Amino acid sequence: MEDVTDAIAFYDQRYEGIGNWILEPKKKLILGSKSGIRICRFCERRSPEVTFKLDAHAIPESLGNKSLLLSYECDTCNQEFGKGIENDFGNWSKPMRTFARIRGKKGVPTLKKEGPKGWRVEYNNVSGFTIKLFEDAPLIKVSEETNSVTFQLHRDAYTPIAVFKAFVKMGLSLMPESEMPNFIRALKWIKNPNHQVGLVLEANFPILYSFIPGPMPNDKIALFVYRRREGIQDVPYAFFILGYGNEVFQVFLPSPERDQAMSGKKFEIMHFPNPRDIYPSEFGPSKDGVLDLTGRGIVKDDVFSLTMGFDKVV
Repeated sequence: MEDVTDAIAFYDQRYEGIGNWILEPKKKLILGSKSGIRICRFCERRSPEVTFKLDAHAIPESLGNKSLLLSYECDTCNQEFGKGIENDFGNWSKPMRTFARIRGKKGVPTLKKEGPKGWRVEYNNVSGFTIKLFEDAPLIKVSEETNSVTFQLHRDAYTPIAVFKAFVKMGLSLMPESEMPNFIRALKWIKNPNHQVGLVLEANFPILYSFIPGPMPNDKIALFVYRRREGIQDVPYAFFILGYGNEVFQVFLPSPERDQAMSGKKFEIMHFPNPRDIYPSEFGPSKDGVLDLTGRGIVKDDVFSLTMGFDKVV
């Protein structure tokens, strides 16, 4: 509990909240106004030069978001993001979305690998999970000693820095309009399809990750946005929290406009506490880590390892 108390004090002293949402099915909310001349936050073009007819999701629909929409993302940017960085994010996040039973646009995604040693993992509300595989397919390792089963799952191809851009795009979608002058360069960066072109601070700002063990709701998304308090200079200017299923992501949003003093410097940061840290359960504390999504090459046949516990073998 001491670490949790320290983390709470760390963030209370350095940051203030500027937005929070708990998304649930059938509770629709639109950020921004749909009246008058609309201006796209991401390309700065306005109607009628561009249209705003499509549903623009603040958080990808693949994460189960059918509630939080944007009025300030034009159809052109919406389609470019969907075919680009959000497609990379979908490929990267698919294994956990499947096992967390996250219903996207086409339901819970199916995982599969073709070939002579192929396999298939799918879910439906009636029968639960169905796993089909050849006997010697290297998908599952069962340990009756530890009552655990480990899945070795292959992700579809993705580019790590594109996944990172998708996370940043989510955070910038949630930012109040008054904050956007602090992220002009970040906006241009996430729009640039050339992933070899970097941003000054992207390598300095990690994504902190927490996995919460045990059953968790699969139809709720938690979102929080924070900015640095006045007079504080030893931490990044802003970050947002994304929590869905068993996963929590803490994403620091690059702001060269506000973080010049931090360029090239190391800083110490703590994981933002989540409810499981504050209120422990029988499934144990959350498991924390740091994600490195700065790679610029396409990653193929990436193996995602997931271990789950069971009560008995029948």
